[in-house]
Amino acid sequence: MLEVERTYTLRSSDNHVHITIKPCGTIELDIPQTQQHLMSELDKVHFKLNEVGVLLVCNERGCSVIEEVSLKLSRRDTFDLYAIVDDMLEEYERLMTDL
Repeated sequence: MLEVERTYTLRSSDNHVHITIKPCGTIELDIPQTQQHLMSELDKVHFKLNEVGVLLVCNERGCSVIEEVSLKLSRRDTFDLYAIVDDMLEEYERLMTDL
């Protein structure tokens, strides 16, 4: 299991989001242009669709901060990110089960 890094261009702006999903079950999200940063355990975040894009929400204990980061991603990038997170969670659960 390897760390996965992605950079997506946010819709309707030239801003980019840098996302790192680590094998230890954490996600880091950074939007340098707006100085937004989120670091959390994967099982503490979830995706919400709204009228402007995808909202990545961390609203449980264990998050660095209780916050929401709005990601205006294309549909393709959204599905790519969701698939990566889902795969990493499955691998992490298998690893924990094997231990």
